[in-house]
Amino acid sequence: MKIRGAIYEKFRRSLSSKLLALTILFVFIAEVVVLVPSVSKQRLDWLNARLEAAYLVGLALDSPSGEMIEPEFAEQLFGTANILGVALDRDGARLMVMTPKLTSDQAQIVRYVNLKYATIDQNIAAAWATMFSSGEHSVRVVGKTRYAEIGEVDMFVSQTALRRDLRIYARNVLFLSLIISTLTASLLFWSLNRMIVRPVSRLTKNMAAFENAPEDELAVLAPSRRLDEIGAAERSLSSLEKRLQSLLTERRRLAALGSGISKISHDLRNILASAQLMSDRLAKSEDPRVRKLSPRLISALDRAIALSRDTLNYARMEPGALKIERVGLKNLIDEVFEDTASLNIEMRNNVEDDVEVDADPTQLYRAIFNIVRNAVDALSAADGAEARTGRIDVAAFASSQNWAIAVSDDGPGIPEDAKAHLFEPFKGSKKPGGSGLGVAIAHEIARAHGGELTLAKSDQTGATFKITLPVKPQ
Repeated sequence: MKIRGAIYEKFRRSLSSKLLALTILFVFIAEVVVLVPSVSKQRLDWLNARLEAAYLVGLALDSPSGEMIEPEFAEQLFGTANILGVALDRDGARLMVMTPKLTSDQAQIVRYVNLKYATIDQNIAAAWATMFSSGEHSVRVVGKTRYAEIGEVDMFVSQTALRRDLRIYARNVLFLSLIISTLTASLLFWSLNRMIVRPVSRLTKNMAAFENAPEDELAVLAPSRRLDEIGAAERSLSSLEKRLQSLLTERRRLAALGSGISKISHDLRNILASAQLMSDRLAKSEDPRVRKLSPRLISALDRAIALSRDTLNYARMEPGALKIERVGLKNLIDEVFEDTASLNIEMRNNVEDDVEVDADPTQLYRAIFNIVRNAVDALSAADGAEARTGRIDVAAFASSQNWAIAVSDDGPGIPEDAKAHLFEPFKGSKKPGGSGLGVAIAHEIARAHGGELTLAKSDQTGATFKITLPVKPQ
C-alpha cells in the first residue's frame, strides 16, 4: 500500500506522468474510433463478397446455353465460401441454386440481414454482436450484387465463419494500430516533453532556487531564445527576478541608512535641545533686534526637533501617525517662503486668507518646503553664473471632495530622464549632489493624508507640482 501510495503521489505531482497517461488514453480512444467502424466495414465486405460469389456461381449453373460447371464443383465453391444455401430472384421468379443444408444448431437461430435497408448504426451493432456471439448459427443475407441489373440474391452463410474472420481482422487491425499508435504516442510524448515539460520544469527549479537565495546573481534565470509563450514567460521571469534583486539590494541599503539615521537623529535631538535652551535665554535679551529674531529662531528649532524625531517615519508614513487639524494654508505658505527665500527669486503666495485645510501642519510644511526648495534650486541653477529673476507661485483650488495646492515655477522644467523615477528616493534627482528624497518624501506625506502628489506640467516654461488633499466632512 505504501509503494502504491508513493507511486500515486509521484504521478499526481509529475507533469510528465500526467502527460504520458493522457497520451495513452487519447491513443486508446483513437484506436477505438478507428476499430469500431473498421469491423463493421469488414463485415459488409465479407457479406458482399459472398453475394457476388453466389450470384456468379448461380449464373454458371443456370446458363441459357446449359450448365457451365458441374453441380458438385459448385457445391465445393459454396463450401469454400462458407455459403450454406443460395436462391436467386430473377424476373419475379425464385430460382433455388443450392438448397440450404443446415444442421440442427444452424437452423435453431437464423439471423436475417437485408443489406439494402441496413443503416450505419445497425451495421455497427450487428458486426460487434457477431464478434461476441457464440454457437453454430446461420445468417440469412438478402442483397443485390453489382453485376445484377435486376433481382436479388438470398443466401445462408455460416455465422461461425463470419465471426472467425471478423476476429482475425480485428486482431490484425488492433495489432497494427497499436504499433502505429505506440510510435505516434512516443514521438508525441517526446516532442511535448522537450517543448513544454522540460522548460516548465526548468522554470519551476529556477523559481525554487531563487526563493532559497534571492540575492544570488547566479539564481537569476537565463532566458532562452524561444519566441513562443514559454520564451515570453522565461524573459518575464528573468526580468522579474532582476527587479526583485534590485529592490532587495535597495531595501538593504535603505535599512542600513535608516539605522544610521536613527543614531544621527538621536544625537541631533540632544544638540537641538541644547540650542533651544540657548534660544530661550536669547529671548530674554534686552537687545530689541535679538528679541525680534528670537521667536523665529525658537520656532525653527522646534520644527527641527520635530522633523528630527519624525525622520524615520517618512519612509513608512501612515495615516494613523498624523496629527490632523485645521491649518491656515496662507500662513503656512508664508513660513515656507521665509525659510526658502533666495535672491533674484520672486515668491508669490496666491492663497486666499480664509483657506484652511485638514492636515498635519508639520508634515504639510515639510512637503511644501521640499517642493519649493527644489524649485529654488532649479531657478538658481537655470542660467549658471548669470542669475536671472525667477518666480514661484503657490495657489489653492477647492472642489467638492479635494483641495489642490499648486506650486509653479518658470524654470527649465524636469528633465525627461528624471520623470520615470521622480517619486522614488535616490532616483528622481539628476542634479549634482541631489538625493532625490525631497519630492519622494512629499509624495509619501501626500499619500499618508489620503491625497496625491503629481507633476501637473513640465516643459521649457517651467514645472507645476500639485498636492491633492481630501476635504474632511464637517
